[in-house]
Amino acid sequence: MKGSDLFVKALLNEDVKHIFGIPGEENIDLLDSIANSNIDFILTRHEQGAAFMADAYARVKKRPGVCLSTLGPGATNLLTGVANAHLDKVPLIAITAQAPRDRLHKESHQNVDTLALFSGVTKYNRAILVPESIPEIVRKAFAMSMKETRGASHIQLPEDIGKLETVSEKMIPIPDEAIFESNVSIIKKAAEEINRAKNPIILAGNGVVRFSVWNSVKEFVHETNVPIVTTFMAKGIVPYDDQANFFVVGGRPYPNKLRPLINSDLIIAIGFDMVEYDPVIWNKDSSRRIINISMTQAEVDEHFPVSYDMVGDMEFSLKTLAKHVHRREISREYKDIRQRRKEYIESPGEGKEALAKEIIKQLNELSTENTLLISDVGLHKVWISRFYHPKSPDRTIIYNGFASMGGALPASIGAKVANDKLSVVSVSGDGGFLMNVQELETAKRLGLKFTCVIFNDCTLSLIEKHQIDAGLKPNYIHFTNPDFNLLAKSFACNYFLSTDGESFKKAYEEAEKSEGVSLIEVAFQ
Repeated sequence: MKGSDLFVKALLNEDVKHIFGIPGEENIDLLDSIANSNIDFILTRHEQGAAFMADAYARVKKRPGVCLSTLGPGATNLLTGVANAHLDKVPLIAITAQAPRDRLHKESHQNVDTLALFSGVTKYNRAILVPESIPEIVRKAFAMSMKETRGASHIQLPEDIGKLETVSEKMIPIPDEAIFESNVSIIKKAAEEINRAKNPIILAGNGVVRFSVWNSVKEFVHETNVPIVTTFMAKGIVPYDDQANFFVVGGRPYPNKLRPLINSDLIIAIGFDMVEYDPVIWNKDSSRRIINISMTQAEVDEHFPVSYDMVGDMEFSLKTLAKHVHRREISREYKDIRQRRKEYIESPGEGKEALAKEIIKQLNELSTENTLLISDVGLHKVWISRFYHPKSPDRTIIYNGFASMGGALPASIGAKVANDKLSVVSVSGDGGFLMNVQELETAKRLGLKFTCVIFNDCTLSLIEKHQIDAGLKPNYIHFTNPDFNLLAKSFACNYFLSTDGESFKKAYEEAEKSEGVSLIEVAFQ
């Protein structure tokens, strides 16, 4: 069989069902082999969109998403989306074509060192130099992407490898995952530390979602009555009105009086990745002790000094820990902090934030446990992070590692391909939305249904706020936009205009009833 056939056979061994991407002349053999398999290749309109789709697909499926590009400019276009997945700890496989091996040593058409380019944003990064190595390289790429901490893998497939004949057909077996348990004596010592603390608090992060252990975290909160804050990706573990819910941390910090981590003496970090919320922000003086519960050993630094590191099965660690932690009353100081944070969340807001709060309030009321909200990057991400409250965990995607703009629209496509039963809504600024607007055609071609909310203020608002906060004059952040109604029609999408909470509610309800993709423009001007 050809090398490309063997490559597809190795992908099928990994149970790959979908690949997102754009072909090039250097991978036409691979595309032909895919066409003769049960894998569904989804043609996108830009390689960056393909990577964002594979990212969201992986988050929903809880297994690697796969994206593909040609060499050179196709590979560099793919890079941003791959980095976005990697820093958010999402398992993703990027496959790039390359020139034939006989011209890799010299300057030649579209030939750049893509292995060097991908080296900083992948866990595994290899070129296939002989077709017989394909099964091993593909198996390792998938294994490394799923190994905690999860991330991206890159496989480079030179053009001539796909054409070469090979007699190798043996696939590498996929072993059962072995999950070990933390040492019980360490757990008991950690419990004693928690019992001695005046104001302990739980900081739940992305790892809780990666390993679907939110029920164990919720049970631990209710058994011990230790308050909880979450990062953006761990939203929804406990209900909004739960007295132990101290809401979300991360991004632009609240004033000190509204920051429970600042007012704590002990942090119980569960599935927390430092990229989500830099500890220097909330533990600048390094005085807060840290108990870490995760699948991997903590990455420590000056501001994340771990006293006890419970590595292994998080459900086991939490259930064992709960048996030894005394149930406590939440302190008056903490109750006051929660009340002030709640009042801030529910206050009308000023300026642009006032309209944003109206819209997000409606999203809170209209969303269901089946709603997946995907936020793009911009000032609206701060608003979504603080004011949106999902009905259940694992139903919010907020980019907070690489935090690339332009991801929400293609991510909606990837999420719907992964699970068409999800009710998907993306929220984007006008800047981010137009970065990958071409993928509306991909969504229409696939017959997908989801809703895009676009905050239109003709401004890069997050940069504007940074400039104002720094006492600087806002510069280089204003632009014009197309007529979003005409834009929607040109892509055969539904269009709705909203100027306040009530009009948004009507638009959203109509969008939910409509077929296909719906655009809701929220006009700030």
